[in-house]
Amino acid sequence: MPRKSVRDHVARKYLARRLAVFRFVILAVIISVALQIGYFVVLRPEPYRSLAEHQHIIEVKVPGRRGTIYDRHGKPLAFTGEGLTVEVVDTVSVKDSVRLSRWGINVKRTALHRRIEGLSPFLWDSLRNIRSIFRTLRYNRRYYPCGDACSDIVGKVRGLHGVSGMEYGYDSVLAPGYTVRRYLRDASGKVYPMPVSLFSALREYLFHREAADGRDLHTTIDMDLQRLSYRLLKERVEQVDARGGMVVVADAKTGDILVYSSVGSLRRNHIFNYEPGSNFKVVVYTEGLERGIRPEDTCSITDGLLSLGKGVQIRDLSPLKDKSTWYWALVKSSNACASKLALMMDSIRKNGLYRRALLYGFGEPANIGLPEDPVRLEKLSRYRTWRKVKIANMAIGQGIYVNPIQMVRAYITIANDGRFIFPKLVQGPVRYYPIRTVASKETFRTLKEMLVGVVDSGTGRWAKIRGIKVAGKTGTAQKYDRRARRYSMAKSLTSFIGFFPAEDPKYVIYVLIDEPKKVRTGGTAAAPLFKKIAKGIVKLDSLKNGYSPR
Repeated sequence: MPRKSVRDHVARKYLARRLAVFRFVILAVIISVALQIGYFVVLRPEPYRSLAEHQHIIEVKVPGRRGTIYDRHGKPLAFTGEGLTVEVVDTVSVKDSVRLSRWGINVKRTALHRRIEGLSPFLWDSLRNIRSIFRTLRYNRRYYPCGDACSDIVGKVRGLHGVSGMEYGYDSVLAPGYTVRRYLRDASGKVYPMPVSLFSALREYLFHREAADGRDLHTTIDMDLQRLSYRLLKERVEQVDARGGMVVVADAKTGDILVYSSVGSLRRNHIFNYEPGSNFKVVVYTEGLERGIRPEDTCSITDGLLSLGKGVQIRDLSPLKDKSTWYWALVKSSNACASKLALMMDSIRKNGLYRRALLYGFGEPANIGLPEDPVRLEKLSRYRTWRKVKIANMAIGQGIYVNPIQMVRAYITIANDGRFIFPKLVQGPVRYYPIRTVASKETFRTLKEMLVGVVDSGTGRWAKIRGIKVAGKTGTAQKYDRRARRYSMAKSLTSFIGFFPAEDPKYVIYVLIDEPKKVRTGGTAAAPLFKKIAKGIVKLDSLKNGYSPR
């Protein structure tokens, strides 16, 4: 065979072997890649499948309509209307980020999958050309027609659930259900409906259910009266240069809470505790009247000074002098006489003051559906360890913590001659305690006469209304200074609580003014606001129901 032919033959065999090796390597690589893919797809699909879905699939919660909150007359306090939901599905450009900020949508350029709900539907057309966001128009914007006047009691919503006020307290009633919709995003960031098979489309058609709507809530709040009280409260807080204030108005017959309004330092998203001051004296006087004291009996403290030993004294701002009966002691709000009465009852060893406080409902939660601080009242088993100073302080509203609903509940009980009625925020039948007897009817009738005297001749005379008999009690609770470890003479929580008409009570009004600077007492700071709100109620009633003062 010629030498050239041999070389060609050898070269062809060498190339054939090289090609066979190359084919084997390629086949081995393909098999290896296929096995690797099969391993991750079949045996270990996570986390790669989730990562792929996270990049290309968008899940959107489509809620139903959240329930509407109505006032007692059927006016909406909060309702759900059309709103725009925006979800960031890609990196936002600098130009688009500036455009979004002009419309109040502040997002980081890299804040992927951030959802912003409840935007104005008027932004729909403006946001259409922004590539980085996904838009959907749903019934998820919450509107509050009552505005700031009702914001503390109605509360707010974040996402699908309430975070404060009635929105939070009754979230299980108001919250809607939701369905999850899936969308596909391509590499350019555009979003498309998720492709489905014929079987999936048929199943969706036959069995798909829309998200359930939340249930409506019919409250006892009177929106007109709430707005009026809020406006008058803001004016009064500014007039006396106070840190804040609160007003609670309740129906004395049913326990319906008509107004729950606050401003400044007392504007909280929950029911809070505080020391009530002299409003609490009705407890010790109820116990005293039940034990047999009479309003005309003497307290025997004319100089306004009660010594508790070891240098501890209870002082009155104005001594009673010759008017030292129990009647004038309450009318003039004598701290010394109230403390003496508490110590007299304690000497009988019947736990009088503490037991009567429990009967009034102090130590029990407000239980109106709103978040609240834990009840702060010491257990009965610890009562016998109390010292004289604690008993004397508790009688005048120091060293005991209450909340506004507990105080309103106590004065509703007085207004109804001892019938224990539970305040409520949601419309329904009257809730009362059928067994509990706080005190006798005769005791409450006497106590009401004494509270009328507080307004006619005592510390509450700034709450007096011409033509209407008002019963009530002032309160000036000195705040405890933790640094000085004593009660402050400069800072106080002033209050007035009362009901009218006294002979047939219809309304209970509780006013709190926090740290007023221009005036210092509950009579001068809170009682005038009580009078304005009461006159406003009379005017509104005359327009709605034809009610007129006797």
